[in-house]
Amino acid sequence: MDGCCRIERATNGYTVCLDDPKIRESNAKPNSKWKNPSREYVFKTVDEVMAFLKKNLDKALVADEYSSSFEVAVATPEKD
Repeated sequence: MDGCCRIERATNGYTVCLDDPKIRESNAKPNSKWKNPSREYVFKTVDEVMAFLKKNLDKALVADEYSSSFEVAVATPEKD
């Protein structure tokens, strides 16, 4: 679930599923033992969901490295 946030209605509220950035970072290290970074959080109200997302969404969803690298390369003028 790389780069994804899933919100679902639960019996008693809502669940939010997204990747833990610390586990994802650990998985990227050479020779690391892979762990599933996907984590599920349960909230009773929409306000709780929104507060959690506001605090954690940018950390949990990684920027597209290819697009970022491409944008940097295009923005840098070539020397002739």
